[in-house]
Amino acid sequence: MKVLISRKTGIYYYYMEEGDYHCKEGLIKEEDLKSGNSVIFSNIGREFLVFNARDYDYSTKFKVGPQLITKKDLGYILARSGINKKSVVVEAGSGSGVATCFFAGIVDKVRSFEVRDDHIKVAQGNLDMMKLTNVVLENADINEQIEKEEKESIDLLFLDMPDCHTVLEKNLYALKSGAFIVCYVPSISQIQEITKVISQLESLYLEEISEVILRHWRVWEKVARPNHRKEIDHTAFLVFIRKI
Repeated sequence: MKVLISRKTGIYYYYMEEGDYHCKEGLIKEEDLKSGNSVIFSNIGREFLVFNARDYDYSTKFKVGPQLITKKDLGYILARSGINKKSVVVEAGSGSGVATCFFAGIVDKVRSFEVRDDHIKVAQGNLDMMKLTNVVLENADINEQIEKEEKESIDLLFLDMPDCHTVLEKNLYALKSGAFIVCYVPSISQIQEITKVISQLESLYLEEISEVILRHWRVWEKVARPNHRKEIDHTAFLVFIRKI
């Protein structure tokens, strides 16, 4: 896939097929798209920057089912949990597979649990588009599966589900010592349920509750101000818990 950015309008276009490309800013010849040039023109003279697509660009084409986890939150989870190419991640639920794809592009293996058939289909389609082969996607309840995982094999347990606290009550011997559990929850009431459970356990330590705010800016020659149209405020709370 190639990314085309109009120098006049700033609109992003995505070229994924063979043949000429048609858009509202004109026709672009296939030979120009495959020429290797970083700047090309449409038949009406519009100028486009051309880039080979990266994972971020592919993610903008994901099929959407349930609410997506934002990249601002995923980036902080990556930095805060310290997962790397040797890590094993287990998550529930899969949703549209956004976090699944994000983790799979970084770590050694992802095991993802999702109870809804329709979400499984969306997530699998996005995994296939990204050509990721290090993911095991299961139509199952993590509450019934987490205790079956190999002892001390998991580096990160990511929970994007309404009742995260029910998983915390399980025997989490599959997590390595010091491994993170990250709960992605939109409401304070869910945090209260989580903290209540942790207060009764000696095997888990509540390390941090946070949220990530992203602000875009528009800059002219002498003026700069926030771009309120692209403002992304609260999406969810991130609860970071460590296995003792």
